[in-house]
Amino acid sequence: MFSKCSVVLLNVLFLVRALSAHECTPCELRTCPVKAPRGCDGGRTLARDPCGCCDRCARLEWEPCGGQDWVHGYCALGMTCASFNQTEAATIPETGVCKELPDHPEAGLEDERCPLMTGCDKAGGQCVCDARHSCLGSFTYPDQESCMKASKSEGRRHEHRERHREKYVGPSNPACMFSGCNLTAEGCVCESQSCHHHFAYINRSQCQEAAGNLQMTCN
Repeated sequence: MFSKCSVVLLNVLFLVRALSAHECTPCELRTCPVKAPRGCDGGRTLARDPCGCCDRCARLEWEPCGGQDWVHGYCALGMTCASFNQTEAATIPETGVCKELPDHPEAGLEDERCPLMTGCDKAGGQCVCDARHSCLGSFTYPDQESCMKASKSEGRRHEHRERHREKYVGPSNPACMFSGCNLTAEGCVCESQSCHHHFAYINRSQCQEAAGNLQMTCN
């Protein structure tokens, strides 16, 4: 049988282990701060605390962070919640300050203490999806479907710009400031930085509209 000293020693070891692990208070027992109606300002991004309960604006350099249940917040990307007078990460529930530590240049990009987040980014025109433990919303898109939709939408906008882009003809002269279009038998002919201002229409869109109206009249 264990002696009283052994039981006391085991209780102490258990307590030390529990403190070092820092178990968070259940989310349903916490009250999260009210989110700013216009989002975060001053270059801050939204961060979820490592307990996975509350979203608040990330803390900037030399601002307090950590504390019990991370009540003082989580640091912005590139910064670590460090002890006040040291160059090491603070041990939660200790309160620290946000610092840029030389050994952790990409702090916050991935943090095993944080919830597992999934999302996608675009690389080389392709949607690349991943999962990592992070408290910062570092993914551009929440899922592959959103990423694919955004890619298609951007492709259509690019195609529209190319199709309707005004292509001016004639020599350009940086000293001249007149631009516009004339309707000819060959269609709308536009010039940019022309030295004369004898244009019937100010842009190609107006010229094409007039051409369409003229065609309807003829029909």
